[in-house]
Amino acid sequence: MVGPFLLCIFSYFGWLYYGAPKLDIANYGLTKENILITQQPGWLRKTRVLDEVFDESSLARRSRLDSKTPEELFRVFTAHPCVRKTRRVEMMAGIVRVDLEYRIPVAMVNCNRPDESNPMGKEEGYLPIDSDGVLLDTKNFTRDDVPQYITIFVEGEKVDSARVMGKPIGDPRVEEAVQLCNLLLPYRAIAKIRSVYVYKAKHSGKSKWLLEIETLGPRFVWGSSPRLEGLGEPLAETKLNQLVESVSDSKIWSQPSIDLTGTRR
Repeated sequence: MVGPFLLCIFSYFGWLYYGAPKLDIANYGLTKENILITQQPGWLRKTRVLDEVFDESSLARRSRLDSKTPEELFRVFTAHPCVRKTRRVEMMAGIVRVDLEYRIPVAMVNCNRPDESNPMGKEEGYLPIDSDGVLLDTKNFTRDDVPQYITIFVEGEKVDSARVMGKPIGDPRVEEAVQLCNLLLPYRAIAKIRSVYVYKAKHSGKSKWLLEIETLGPRFVWGSSPRLEGLGEPLAETKLNQLVESVSDSKIWSQPSIDLTGTRR
């Protein structure tokens, strides 16, 4: 009596903890083919988000029937450096739909990088960043792509290229410039904007940096980063309106420099 009873017990728990999960994976396991993700933006030329996430995680050992699978999908896709957030995971009949918000490049940061022809030297380079100031994967860009974006130049020591992809660039000069780039982006073509320059501010205020905008026309003294305006300094919306209005005024547009801060340096 005891022998058959123990055999039944061991068989039950063996199936529960080994056999059933194996059968689940065989019949309902996750594969690249049954995961549908939001279409990648055009700038991701060499990155395949689904392939990278699947190959670098344990998704192949997950079952679609497991209640923890959606949470794991949220986690691994959000952790990818090219994904800003995972909006939704839908478990559907036979497939899993993952709604992603990808990071989008808004600017190129002028930087120093190792010179391949001179191991002890540095050469000029550019780092792509998104609206959060997060460094994007440089393998998706070439030097020919730089003019397509607002370029950020900083005063003093240049940003070093030794940064972690998918992480904030970690330079306050660039972080403030990015806030301005985000504001300027919809008007870049209209105002013929090329670059944003960051200088050390000579005044004491909320921001330590002074921003200037280079266009194909005048150079605009912007002042403090948006939401960091000093006492008496016009708000970002006021400056932006003045900048856009100047495009249609040939007399203003012909000037070499325009101060949007309401003061003089």
